[in-house]
Amino acid sequence: MDPKDFTADGIRARLQRQRDAVRAEERAQHAGAAVHHAALREAFDKREVPPDALERVMLMVDRAINNGQKEALVFRFPSDFMDDSGRSITSGYGDWTQRLTGAARRAHAFFKSELEPRGFQLHASIVEYKGGMPGDVGFYLRWEKPEK
Repeated sequence: MDPKDFTADGIRARLQRQRDAVRAEERAQHAGAAVHHAALREAFDKREVPPDALERVMLMVDRAINNGQKEALVFRFPSDFMDDSGRSITSGYGDWTQRLTGAARRAHAFFKSELEPRGFQLHASIVEYKGGMPGDVGFYLRWEKPEK
């Protein structure tokens, strides 16, 4: 530190410059994250169910069975990609399937046309919370006979 800057005003100015630099870095990171999130959302909205989806699901189920599980996580996406940010899933009110968008809506349609007729059930839940808020939604495929 230069002796001429060694004043209370000089120290306060230095601290302010440091705070300003930290804030600028945080803004830059936030802007970069927002751009990245927007790109993910755009890709999610355009994503189609792949032609080999049934084979992929069969592999996931086989892996789950080999691990002694009764369900398999077959699809995961950010809850804020739903119209209600996942509230219909966390609250249990209403038909959460009506809140799906993009690839999640198409994945659910695939379930309805290909997997439900085979006796599978689909369960959606929040698989991760970020700062107390719903993070990612998971679609779990279940094969046990439903209890009545």
